[in-house]
Amino acid sequence: MLYSCTLLFRGAGYLAFNGETPESAQHAALATHYAHVTAPLRRLVDRYASEVCLAVCAGEPVPEWVTAALPQLPKEMESSNRKASAYERGIVNMVETFMLSPHVGQEFTGTVVEVDEAGEKGRFIIRKPAVEAGIKGSNLPFGQEIQVRLVEADTESGQSRFELLGATDSVPPHSPVSSAAASVGSTSTTER
Repeated sequence: MLYSCTLLFRGAGYLAFNGETPESAQHAALATHYAHVTAPLRRLVDRYASEVCLAVCAGEPVPEWVTAALPQLPKEMESSNRKASAYERGIVNMVETFMLSPHVGQEFTGTVVEVDEAGEKGRFIIRKPAVEAGIKGSNLPFGQEIQVRLVEADTESGQSRFELLGATDSVPPHSPVSSAAASVGSTSTTER
């Protein structure tokens, strides 16, 4: 869940411009104008933004190599961010699967934190061990607790599967209701 919280304000795109400020120059999550630059070694876009800031502060024109690169920079950054996110998700999935591996066959209580429009796929969190996983079933109860059983935790692939037993208020523990399967990190109903 802590990892998910770090994604709250992510997802903002990059907008390159040279001269006039674009009409939609507000950060969607903050509802105001927003810009930041970090260390140039951290992200490619910051290398270019730093050069723009240096030129403006020095009263010099922005170097041509910078202005020439701006139009394609947003697409390059989106591609780079997708690769980095996939890598991060893979690491989290591997750690969560490793933490779950001694608990195959055990039942857990989790809270449904995401459900697709059909109510058949979603995500849930377990407190101990602290993991977030995907789940499939019918009429998943968003915001409510569910009972699940860990069916598989494959540490080589970083994939874990859960079986949905039911909502905790309507199903006594150890009473299977559905054989719907779930998987940690394999597919999510939303891009992360």
